[in-house]
Amino acid sequence: ADDAAQDKASSSKQKQSSKGTSSGGKRENIFSQFFDVGSKYYEGGFEDKMTRREAALILGVRESSTEKRIKEAHRKLLILNHPDTGGSTYLSGKVNEAKDILLKAKGR
Repeated sequence: ADDAAQDKASSSKQKQSSKGTSSGGKRENIFSQFFDVGSKYYEGGFEDKMTRREAALILGVRESSTEKRIKEAHRKLLILNHPDTGGSTYLSGKVNEAKDILLKAKGR
């Protein structure tokens, strides 16, 4: 009976470890199953002073995007990361900062 329990436990561990490596070590964006988000997302740390390039990467838009597109991207990200719904205040602050930088560059 002990051998059967050990075999079951080891096969369970093998299944779990094979699940984690089945995608070849590549991360999957689980939010894409539930929300209409891009397949690419910003994976880096943040720079000391946010640049227009970093702001565009955070929001998932181009630096030359329209005001409407910037605001839509900001809204989607803030809904996902809002502190009132369990999101990070730091990340929501960065999302807001990114929107402000891109809109200031547009003169708005």
